[in-house]
Amino acid sequence: MTEQPRRILVVDDDSTVRQICMRVLQSAGYDTHEAGDGAAALDFVRESPEKPHLVLSDIVMPRMNGVQLLEVLSTLHPGLPVLLMTGYAMDALREQGISVPCGVLAKPFAPEHLLSEVHRCLYPLS
Repeated sequence: MTEQPRRILVVDDDSTVRQICMRVLQSAGYDTHEAGDGAAALDFVRESPEKPHLVLSDIVMPRMNGVQLLEVLSTLHPGLPVLLMTGYAMDALREQGISVPCGVLAKPFAPEHLLSEVHRCLYPLS
């Protein structure tokens, strides 16, 4: 019996970044879904019968940023891995009042780096 592809929700207000991430992930066999901001991502997670196995989210977005999304998801679905990404320097995030979590993927990143971080989050013991 073959394992179903892992579902990844890609969240970014930049549609180009979303599409690039989705293409890279799809080429590696992942089942991808997308949302344009944290609020839309939260709606998707709440309404979808099949929850994602991983959320890949930008940090700085309108309506609900990635850290706020992470906080809500950690309450709704403890253990759901959330990999954050940003084009901002960590100091700039602190200046905006956004706490800097561990495991932030700095933009721009190579496709191989994205895939290795996704794999590390999905399969932490391998």
